[in-house]
Parts: sequence; structure tokens; C-alpha cells
Amino acid sequence: MGRTVPVTVLAVTLAMLGAGCGERSGSGAPDGVPGTAPGSASASRTAQPSGGAAVDRVVFFSAAPKGPTDGHQVLHDRAEVERYAAAFGPGDPQARARIVAAGSGTDFGRQVLVGWTATTGCSAATAAALEVSGSRLELRVSQPEPPPECLRAFRVSVVFQVARERIPAQPVFG
Repeated sequence: MGRTVPVTVLAVTLAMLGAGCGERSGSGAPDGVPGTAPGSASASRTAQPSGGAAVDRVVFFSAAPKGPTDGHQVLHDRAEVERYAAAFGPGDPQARARIVAAGSGTDFGRQVLVGWTATTGCSAATAAALEVSGSRLELRVSQPEPPPECLRAFRVSVVFQVARERIPAQPVFG
């Protein structure tokens, strides 16, 4: 009985840590999101903006411990989309394919894509929104409160489809 308690406590502790900072599905989609295919974009992944004009067409969303380094970019054509998607390359070929597909479905005469990857800390993002206010672009992320213990930081990678006239000529990313 003396050894059972420490083993049980260890098992419960590891289970709790795994639940708070565990892996996501290989597709990058949050596990257990009802009504969404792995890696698909949906309105439930659009956060509520705090000000400015919200851009709510998410064409790619991933919240996982892995991903490319933090960065953001306005993608004006398919060649820029290909280069941006290459950053996901060997680490997540499915993500790369979905981003390229989003570029294929974009009318670059009327629209641009905005790709953004950021660290979200110890809890995975559940939704993201792009806020455009004047020349400033801001990423708004919704996520649950992080657990008290953290073994690994999460990242959010999101690509928004935006009407070309809504993106300033010289955007300032904030």
C-alpha cells in the first residue's frame, strides 16, 4: 500500500500535465472540436475583435506545440503563398498543402492572404481574428486559461483571406 499512493499520485500528475499541455491532432486542428474536419477553418475559430474592423475569413488554423517560427506576412500572389507554406514544409506537410490550397482558392485580383504565426504560451488557441485599424494589423487570439504547470509552449498558425482594399499599402503588424 505504501508504494501504491506515490505511483497513483505520479500517474494522476502526468495525466493532468498531458491534458493541459498535450499534443494536438496531427492535422493541427484542436482535438474534439465538433462539426469540423481536421484542420478545417470554421467560424468557431474566429475570435471576437476588441476594436477596429474584424476580418473573419479564416482559411487555415492550427494550434499545436510545433510550427514555424513567429512571423506574419501579407501574401499578394500564389508564389508568395508557396514560399510562406514552405516554412511548414517537412514539419507539417498537411499544413503546407492546406495553405497552398487556400492560395489556389483565392482571387488575388480582389483578395490577399495574411499569414500569422505566434506563440500563445501554455494553452492552445481556440480561435483567432485579424483586426485592421488604419495601417495597423493585429492578431487577436482566444484561448483558455493556461494550466499552473507548463512543459511546452503552444503556437497558433493562421491564414486569413482579406479583401485587398482593406489591407494598407504599408501595414504595421502589432
